[in-house]
Amino acid sequence: MFFHIFISRLKINIRNKDAILWSLVFSLALGTLFYFAFNSIYKNAKSTTIKVAVVENDATSGYMDLSSSLSDLKYEDGSKILDIKKVDYDAAIELLNKDEDDKDRVSGIIDLRDIEDVKLEVKETGTAQSVLASVVSVYRQYISIIVETIKKDPSNISNVISEFENEAASLVESKSLSGDNKDPYVTYFYSLITMMSVMACMAGVIVPESCQANQSDVGARVDVSSVGRMTYELAGLLSAAIIQVSITIIGLFYYTKILKVNFGGDENLVFLTAVLSTILGISLGFFVGHIGRLSQKARENILMIFVVAGGFLSGLMVANMKILVEMKAPIVNRINPSAVITDAFYALNMYGVSDRYYHAVAYIVGLSIIFITGGLIMSRRKSYASL
Repeated sequence: MFFHIFISRLKINIRNKDAILWSLVFSLALGTLFYFAFNSIYKNAKSTTIKVAVVENDATSGYMDLSSSLSDLKYEDGSKILDIKKVDYDAAIELLNKDEDDKDRVSGIIDLRDIEDVKLEVKETGTAQSVLASVVSVYRQYISIIVETIKKDPSNISNVISEFENEAASLVESKSLSGDNKDPYVTYFYSLITMMSVMACMAGVIVPESCQANQSDVGARVDVSSVGRMTYELAGLLSAAIIQVSITIIGLFYYTKILKVNFGGDENLVFLTAVLSTILGISLGFFVGHIGRLSQKARENILMIFVVAGGFLSGLMVANMKILVEMKAPIVNRINPSAVITDAFYALNMYGVSDRYYHAVAYIVGLSIIFITGGLIMSRRKSYASL
């Protein structure tokens, strides 16, 4: 019976050509626009040496010359990434606030005075600032390891620092500190794949609605049939997942093989992350479809607001929005599925298969399980006085 329902639901989903074409064509068209809009920008700027002010104190420069490590960073063509000016904080602020045409103006300030909290200050957003953010992000990761090791075994400080310098040199040599793709505009494609995945919630919300007697005549017939509601919903979820995952894979294939967008990291893991993210989107719609006795239109409006707002906060409209949210309200990035999915792609590019990537994937999988389980529990509690 499960297989019969699954095939029926699959046919219904395939016949919904408008929804399929909208999800696929819109994503492909937007990805194409992104490609032509941003492709040349980074190519023209990626080998430009960035002027940056570095603020240190005696405590940090005494046992770890981070500024020297920063000055050694190079692009693939051998040109330096950073042009460092060591100054005090007040002088750094003056350099940052100089006019754009001033040759002494810096793009940002890297504050190394607190070794456990390396800070980056910028006045505006752009390619240079995104590269600086990538540099500081990686150094924070390594410094946290160094500090933790020093706290546990101070006698091992020289070995730890030596290992850090070797790791940093190796990282710069192989990935120039920014993974396989340093292009900050690739974050738009992360957000675009995220949007495709989360928009699958519109397919997920249809599953519970199709078996609720107060939503449709079909739902009424399902409720009085001998088939268990859970069996019907699981079959519907599987059919929706196959369609939506196929759409995501086609879109991602178009970006990677036709447009040649480099997402960074292992391509197989990029596809796997996209598939898991799509399942999260479907499960979100499935969960919302069981909440209360809202109308179909009201549920779809709630989901659309969630998709658009989540996409905006994760950087779909403004590339550095996710960074701004992280600075002002980091909790939002922890509870916004769009931000977590985007972070999984970012981590895969920047750090490869790392703890940060595993945490993001674990969140995606865990939240999917919670949504599906919660939806099934609410489904069992629904009953009707008459049909």
